Amino acid sequence: MKQKTLEYRIKNIIQLISLPLIVFVVMNVLDLSIAGTRTVSTITDLKTLLRTGLTCYCFALALNCNLLSGRMDLSAGAQMYMGCVFGGNLALQLHLGGVGILVLSMAVGALCGLLVGLLFVNLRILPMVLGIGMTLIFECFSFGAYNQQGLMIYGKSGVSILSNVTFILTVAAALLLIMTFLFQYSSFGYKRRAIQGDQKLASDAGINIFVNCVICYTLAGALVACAGVFDTAYKGSLTPVLGMSSNGSVFSNMFPLFLGVFIGTYVGNPILGVLSGAVSVRLLILGLSKLSMEGSVQNIIVYSLFLIFMIYRMNVDKFSYAKKKRERIRLAQQTRQAV
Repeated sequence: MKQKTLEYRIKNIIQLISLPLIVFVVMNVLDLSIAGTRTVSTITDLKTLLRTGLTCYCFALALNCNLLSGRMDLSAGAQMYMGCVFGGNLALQLHLGGVGILVLSMAVGALCGLLVGLLFVNLRILPMVLGIGMTLIFECFSFGAYNQQGLMIYGKSGVSILSNVTFILTVAAALLLIMTFLFQYSSFGYKRRAIQGDQKLASDAGINIFVNCVICYTLAGALVACAGVFDTAYKGSLTPVLGMSSNGSVFSNMFPLFLGVFIGTYVGNPILGVLSGAVSVRLLILGLSKLSMEGSVQNIIVYSLFLIFMIYRMNVDKFSYAKKKRERIRLAQQTRQAV
């Protein structure tokens, strides 16, 4: 029994790391043959991969909170701006350093998510429509605050910890453990999976679907703010936007989400799967950047792969049926030959 359990865990680990490893090897070969450099050749490349990977992971987890339950929250990007602009600047004014920026940004982001969640369960507006409206409101607030300067942390004292490899890995490990517990082992996660299966049956079984929904929105707000902090640490500043431009963050992180959920079906843990998907996508983008490709060309390649992946996911049953049909035909031919 112990041997079977060990073999199962080893199999899960192999399935978890296989895609990031394949992407790394392929991009490394391409970068060496075309550009003459490795995908991760310096400590700067490693820090870039870790920071952007953690940003992608946090945002994909935030989308995972609502999207898989049928709620498309388009205001997630605007919540990120609200959390970072207000929470980050407040932390700078209080001289709380990088850790304070992270904590207060996540707190403000959680409050924004809580507000959207409460409005949704009380007004019963379609999630996408509500998301569009809240996006415009949040963008205006974050744009108008602090003289339209957003959040500037470049050169600020005490914020260098946000670029520290050990701190980034610690935050990633903490998020992995906390979100795994919440989504896989807590009563909240059990109720959420029941709601995903059938909302009406879950409600009839006594599950308060509205409380669970509000918690999901609150978690998503905190996670996108966390993503925004590390994205700001990577870029040095966060400039507020208008005209629903913040939605770009939502759509750009859907590929890691769906890829991670697909991997999670094999390893039995969607949180670990999303981590694998986020690392894979960021390795792909880092490898493409080493080829001196423009951002638009990189987006074409990444979104094309996303489209191909979604086409496969939507038709996987057809592929499975065709495979079983070929097996039945082959078996019938073998039986006829034996007779």
